Amino acid sequence: MEGEPIFPRRADHGARILVVDDDALSRRSVRAMLERGYYQVETAEGGEEALALLSTYQPELVLLDIQMPGMDGLEVCRRIRELPNGDLLPIIFLTADERPDVHSLAFRAKGDDFLRKPVLQGELIVRIRSLMRLKRLQAEVQEERDSLLDLQKQREQLFHFIVHDLKNPLSAIQMGLELMDGEEDRSPTSKAHLRRLRDTAQAMGRMIQDILDIGRAEQIGLDLRRTRVPLDTWIPGLIKEVEAQAQSRDHRLAWGCPADLAVEADPAFLRRVLLNLLDNALKYSPSGSQTRIEAIPCGNGVRLEVRDQGEGIPEPMREQIFGKFVRLEEGGPGARSGSGLGLAFCQLVAEAHGGRIWVEDNLPRGSAFVLELPYAGVPSP
Repeated sequence: MEGEPIFPRRADHGARILVVDDDALSRRSVRAMLERGYYQVETAEGGEEALALLSTYQPELVLLDIQMPGMDGLEVCRRIRELPNGDLLPIIFLTADERPDVHSLAFRAKGDDFLRKPVLQGELIVRIRSLMRLKRLQAEVQEERDSLLDLQKQREQLFHFIVHDLKNPLSAIQMGLELMDGEEDRSPTSKAHLRRLRDTAQAMGRMIQDILDIGRAEQIGLDLRRTRVPLDTWIPGLIKEVEAQAQSRDHRLAWGCPADLAVEADPAFLRRVLLNLLDNALKYSPSGSQTRIEAIPCGNGVRLEVRDQGEGIPEPMREQIFGKFVRLEEGGPGARSGSGLGLAFCQLVAEAHGGRIWVEDNLPRGSAFVLELPYAGVPSP
C-alpha cells in the first residue's frame, strides 16, 4: 500500500537503553550513535545512579563502563543479576580497560558481551540487535516453561483431588463386603467370591494411599514415625493379613526370622511396603507355589526378603520397575499388570528410612525383592 515502508520495522526499534559511564564525552558519543539507530536512551554517570534508574526507566538493555569511581561496572552488573528477573536484562560492557584478564572478570560478573572503546557504531548496533534477540527468545522459552510447569501442577492437583475423593466410596464398599462376608447363611462359593472382592478392594485402597503418599513425598517428603519394630512377632501378624488371599490362590506362605531381631522404622509404612511385595508375589506366581518372607541381620542393617516362585524379573528391567508408572509388558517373561506405583512407593519408603530396595533372582525360579533397613540390634541373651 502506498506510503507504507518497504521493510517492516525492527523488533528492537525504540527499545530503551541505559548507558552508564563516568566520562561525559563517552556518554554523549554513545547516546548519539544509539539515537541514530532509533533507540531511546537514558544515561547515568555512576553505579548508584544506574541502579536507581532501573525501576523507573526499566531499560531493555544496559551499556556499562567497567572503570568508574565508587561502584565499578563489575559490581553494578552483579547487583543487577541479583534483582528479580535481572538475569534476563542484556548487559554489554564498554571499556578502555587494558588489563589482560578484563574479559574473564566481565563474564564472571555475568555480563553478556564485551566491546573495547572507542566503539564503532555499526558493530555496536549489530551486537545490541543480536543480544536483544537472544534475550527475547530466552524470555519466551522461560515463559513457556513456567506455563508448562503451572499446567503440570494443576493437573497433578486435580489428579490427587480425584484420587482422594475415591477413598470415601471405596471405604463404604469395603465395609459392605466385610458385613456380607460375616453372614452365616452364605455358601462356601459365595463366601470365596466375597473374600476375593474384599481383597481386591483392600488392594485398591493401598493403591490410592500409595498415590497420595507419593505425591505428598515429592512435595514435602514422608513424615516418618520411627519406632523399634520386633520382626519376630510383627511378621506373623502381617502374614495373617494375606492368608485368605493366599488360600484363594492355593498359595503357601512361609516366614523366617531370628528371635529378637528388630528394625528402626515406621511400622505403618513398613507394613504397606511388605503388603505391596506380598500382593505382587501372590498375583504373579503360579497356583501351588510358595512365597517366603525372610528377615536376616546383615552388617549395619536388616534384610527383609520377599521370595516368590513366579516368572522372575528380566535383568534389564530390575532398576526400571521402581519408577512411577513402569510396568513389564503383559505376555512376556515376568509379565505384570497393575498401576506401576506399588514398587515406586516401596522405593520411596526405603530411601526415606535411609535404606534401599532392589530385586534379584530367587534360584531356581522366581524373584527376591530385598528391602534393607537400619539395624535396631539384637538384645544380648
